[in-house]
Amino acid sequence: MAIEGKELFSEKVSAGSRTYFFDVKQSKDGTRYLVISESKQAESDYEHHRVMIFEESLDTFCAAFEKATTFLGRKSKSKSYSRDEMQQKHPKAYEKWTPDEDAALKKKHSEGISMPDLTKFFQRQPSAIRSRLAKLGIERVSK
Repeated sequence: MAIEGKELFSEKVSAGSRTYFFDVKQSKDGTRYLVISESKQAESDYEHHRVMIFEESLDTFCAAFEKATTFLGRKSKSKSYSRDEMQQKHPKAYEKWTPDEDAALKKKHSEGISMPDLTKFFQRQPSAIRSRLAKLGIERVSK
């Protein structure tokens, strides 16, 4: 029995005779997962292959993928810091924003609170605050 979910994101990559699809889906119970599909023409039909990676395995999968591509000669583009290192400086780095935090961010922004003060208050990186303001439809804050 195949798991079918609501599609949240899709990216298509054409590579010669093969086409790859990277689809992020969400199951009925809210579990998100990545489906990587390969499609290639074989005689008069198409062959399809799929791999599913669930959200709880994504970090491990990405680390192994990075090792494999580095072994193949691709220069690493990985971050020069880890999540733990970033959270030492900004404890809420990479955490989801709550509705209360959104409301507080809107209020503090409208009051003209500086970026360094917003960074301290929300315990997040300036880039995260700027991104959240943009998502909330609020113009960017100067540095």
